[in-house]
Amino acid sequence: MTSNASDPLVSGDKREIVEAVLIGAVLGFLDLLTICGNLLVCVTVLSNHRLRNNTNYFVLSLAFSDLLLGILVLPFSTMNTLISWWPLGAIFCNIFISMDVMLCTVSILNLFAISLERYFAVVLPMSYTETVTTRKVTYVLIGIWIFSFLLAFIPIHVGWNTNDGLVQNLREPYQCVFEGNKVYVLFVSIGTYFIPLIIMCGVYIRVFMIAREQVQRINTLVRATVRMFHENSKDPRFASDSKATVTLASVVMAFAICWIPYFVLFTIRPFLNHPIDLHLDLFTLWLGYINSMLNPFLYAFHSSQFRKGFLQVLTRRPHEFTKKDYM
Repeated sequence: MTSNASDPLVSGDKREIVEAVLIGAVLGFLDLLTICGNLLVCVTVLSNHRLRNNTNYFVLSLAFSDLLLGILVLPFSTMNTLISWWPLGAIFCNIFISMDVMLCTVSILNLFAISLERYFAVVLPMSYTETVTTRKVTYVLIGIWIFSFLLAFIPIHVGWNTNDGLVQNLREPYQCVFEGNKVYVLFVSIGTYFIPLIIMCGVYIRVFMIAREQVQRINTLVRATVRMFHENSKDPRFASDSKATVTLASVVMAFAICWIPYFVLFTIRPFLNHPIDLHLDLFTLWLGYINSMLNPFLYAFHSSQFRKGFLQVLTRRPHEFTKKDYM
């Protein structure tokens, strides 16, 4: 007969196994949604000439970074979350962490560039075609990816992010942690997240104020002349810019909500005398990862152009865009 003293241990082990399986299934499903959703965005933009414009080139870059996150980062983050030791060695761990930092930086800088593009499209429409050209957009995108790569890989592989100046995880290769000294976390969090986020919020507030003034002017014309009302309220350029601005502002809002908890913890961690609770740390990290899964749903919810484009790709049937798709 088995002793009763061992029963709690057996039940505890079974409970841990069940919890690990359930958590792994949830995280795996999140990763699958991230890959499929952002792959759909990439294919939709590339295969539909009506969606290939300066704004959507930044959207494409954002979706591609989220797609790479799902392929190159989330599977290893899932493994690092579920097991207590790292089986792939310190070098690969640091590459994995650098890739994570790079793709997050690419996302925030893409959103920052999108906010400036929206500013010129709505607030300064007369100079938009001269200021925002396809050539300039290409240069900006190349610069974003190169800068993000250098910022993510050099400090971590040189040891600039650690307190003792040594490369992280080499002393204990069976763990995979992201270290950060005070100077490094302040530079990364404030310079590449909080400052761009504050500027983006200010830009979108200004854009919405100008858009509201435009609507008020149109309403004034409505009261004066019914014919003028039809000519202005159905202007596809104005409607398209307004819808694109609302869509992309919601993407920025989702990014802020998902990543602010993580960056707050990331910033204050070196200044604390005690470690942050592991469960809280993992929760804020995966809340940030969820943002990469949300973006395709936000495009589909707000933009009829993307809804039609998604449907065209999924059903393999062409769809003719009408004037209503821009309203």
